[in-house]
Amino acid sequence: MFIMQYQITLPADYDIDVIRQRVASKGPSFDTFEGLGLKCFLIRERGRFGAHSNQYAPVYLWPHVDAMWSFLAGPGFGGIKDSFGVPPVESWPGFAFARLGRLTDPTAIAALTREDETLQPETNLIERRRREIDMAAEAVERTPGLLARAVGLDPRSWRLVRFDYWARTQADLPAPLRSYEVLHVSAPAFAELNGATIAQNG
Repeated sequence: MFIMQYQITLPADYDIDVIRQRVASKGPSFDTFEGLGLKCFLIRERGRFGAHSNQYAPVYLWPHVDAMWSFLAGPGFGGIKDSFGVPPVESWPGFAFARLGRLTDPTAIAALTREDETLQPETNLIERRRREIDMAAEAVERTPGLLARAVGLDPRSWRLVRFDYWARTQADLPAPLRSYEVLHVSAPAFAELNGATIAQNG
């Protein structure tokens, strides 16, 4: 699995409803995008939930790398480049993934949070990966409203990134979390995302 995100920072006076309309128009075209495990179309609004700027910042989960390359080389990402220029694209090999077994309809996802952690150079990646897998499964099982967690590793900067997928809205999440509003969810290859499947949420 590969995780991918690009964050497009918009002017302070940008009308965020333009992005809402764009996603309403273009988002459904990804509902049948071959090989796309999960795409959440995300925004942050300046002055809301700790955001200092307006951002359009979708997050993708790709079961296989070929589908990711197809998107980056194709018209979908071409539309982003035409509208906003070429944004830096962050991508991470999957480190851990867990989801609720009853998450058969990913459109229930209402908000995402992102957490970054810098690792020490001496970190044992085998042990740390095992720990992250266990932590992801435990978090999904025990945290009300948490539907899934995806963790990626950036081996260049030696950092982990954790994306939590919530049924709860931004307003219902703890204030310190870096959160995003979900405008649309596409998940044509969701079943191909490998990881721990948790039977119930305690």
